[in-house]
Amino acid sequence: MAEDKPTIDVMESAPFIVKGLKNLYDADGNNIEMAKDVIALCRCGGSQNKPFCDGTHRGNGFKGDNEGGKGHELRESEGEEVTVVDDRNLCCFASACSAGAPSVFFKREDGQRFAKPDASSAQEVIDTIRKCPSGSLLYKLKGELQDQYFSTAEIQILKDGPIAVRGGIVLNNPDGGQPKTTSHYTLCRCGHSTNKPFCDGAHSDAGFSDAS
Repeated sequence: MAEDKPTIDVMESAPFIVKGLKNLYDADGNNIEMAKDVIALCRCGGSQNKPFCDGTHRGNGFKGDNEGGKGHELRESEGEEVTVVDDRNLCCFASACSAGAPSVFFKREDGQRFAKPDASSAQEVIDTIRKCPSGSLLYKLKGELQDQYFSTAEIQILKDGPIAVRGGIVLNNPDGGQPKTTSHYTLCRCGHSTNKPFCDGAHSDAGFSDAS
């Protein structure tokens, strides 16, 4: 019998409630000890016990607005071997794409971004996309979507950034917003995203820091 996957409950203007998680890591891949089977992860950005909630959201005015997210805005860039699928509304601005294959990601035209998949080898494009933590970038081979990269359910807290979720962890969101793929996605923990519960890169402009 298949093992039940952990779940994340999106609570109204409150922390993420995570149940059944066995693997929680910091940005360097070190294990973060969990005292309970059910944990609360801060998403208001103000906890003094990050990544865990300490109740600060009750007094700092945090609002979990737009929990339905912005929806998906897909753009496909077809190459000879690989088609890049870009859902920019899920981009967390980790810059794995521009660092991994700068000739491919991204070109700008009329305020829109486009990938050029034939500007590098197919393998480099694939390897780069697989490093995108948010699921904003996926790819197709021979017309078939490739989006299942992680089999182990785990959460990693990215440095001064979002919560990276991997391995099919179910997101229970009463307002309906869902990731493009449950294989991997990122959740806001700075409190400033306009695409909650997902990260939209707002932590950078907000100066969010794990030290604060």
